[in-house]
Amino acid sequence: GFDGVKLALPSEIASGASVLAVYAGHILALQRLVAARLGRAVRMPFVIMTSQDTHAGTAELFAEHGHFGLEPSQVTLLLQQRVAALVDDDARFAAAGKYELLTKPHGHGDVHVLLHRAGLAARWLKEGRKWVMFFQDTSTLYFSTFLATLGVSARRQLDLNFACMPRRAGMALGVLATMTHADSGAVMRVAPVEYNQLQPLLKATGGKYAQGDANGADGYSPFPGNTNAIFAALPMYVAVLTRTGGMVPEFVNPKYKKGDGAGFQSPTRLECMMQDYARLLDEDAAVGFTSHPIEYGYFPCKNNLADAQALSAKGVPSYGAASSEMAVYAAHAAALRRLGAAVPVGVERSFHGVVVTQGPAVVFAPSFAPTMSELRRRFPTASAVRLTARSTLLVDGEDVTIDALELDGALEVRV
Repeated sequence: GFDGVKLALPSEIASGASVLAVYAGHILALQRLVAARLGRAVRMPFVIMTSQDTHAGTAELFAEHGHFGLEPSQVTLLLQQRVAALVDDDARFAAAGKYELLTKPHGHGDVHVLLHRAGLAARWLKEGRKWVMFFQDTSTLYFSTFLATLGVSARRQLDLNFACMPRRAGMALGVLATMTHADSGAVMRVAPVEYNQLQPLLKATGGKYAQGDANGADGYSPFPGNTNAIFAALPMYVAVLTRTGGMVPEFVNPKYKKGDGAGFQSPTRLECMMQDYARLLDEDAAVGFTSHPIEYGYFPCKNNLADAQALSAKGVPSYGAASSEMAVYAAHAAALRRLGAAVPVGVERSFHGVVVTQGPAVVFAPSFAPTMSELRRRFPTASAVRLTARSTLLVDGEDVTIDALELDGALEVRV
């Protein structure tokens, strides 16, 4: 029922902050931290790839909110073009009218082409920047873990690093796997595989995976879940863009009509994925993944209520508004528990047929604690902090310290 751009969705409804506001807030908070260490102003470039459906709405959202405190010069919108849609296996074009082709977005893999054509990646490298982070979908939890992933990338000198989470079999979440080409014997040690390709791929290989993806003794699939947050080392990234133009492999994913092997249920198109940049790297490139606890994982708001109900009935994350919101609260609550605070774990509840885990609603604005080390500084005696399951805690402000707190209700602190 939401008709705006997805970045305007609330990250959660306790604070009401939009997804884009949270993204911008993290950039601003990190700029302040780095500037304090370096003694000079720091500006981190922020690029959003838009489509013809979202470009105007995204630009208006920035304009309406004063770029959420960011300098307009550090924000770039790159408009993705659309491609012709196809109606059958013979690749006949779909018509939108008598003299017009039906077109659809080409996929988020176009971000690499656009960064190359705009010259942005090459410019960042000349400016002395070392890494570029890509993330996709309306999840604000990317910023809970990205510095840790970046640290692993730097320590291991990785050319490409995937941020991952434990994944249960059947989840609508892509995976990473090692793949060996049947003919050439070429090995891709860390290969992204889409979730809808995983089952047939595993069954075709036979052997230990003949039954397809299944949970192990720990309750999780052996294949790490790809959260669609990837970290590329800029020297290698610019070299690959120069060689390839940023064109990642394309694929087509049609849904066929029943009883008709050639006709599609609806027009499809060639598309590409951002994470398939990995397929452009040489075999000896240093590619890895960093797995984070599931409470800091991938819980985007991308499905309507009916789709969320259907997924919830299968026992997998619904990726709807409710699960996305509860994930934000749970991540902040988990961070407090890691510091030693007494914060209860959520319990399962069902709303309109969607099962979610609901605990205390804890929201820390980026200005308050953009990193785990900053959160530890804000709660110097976390063992003196206790929340009940029905509590709501919102904190927003740079210079706030909470020495002790017993909360059974709602507390909002804004400085």
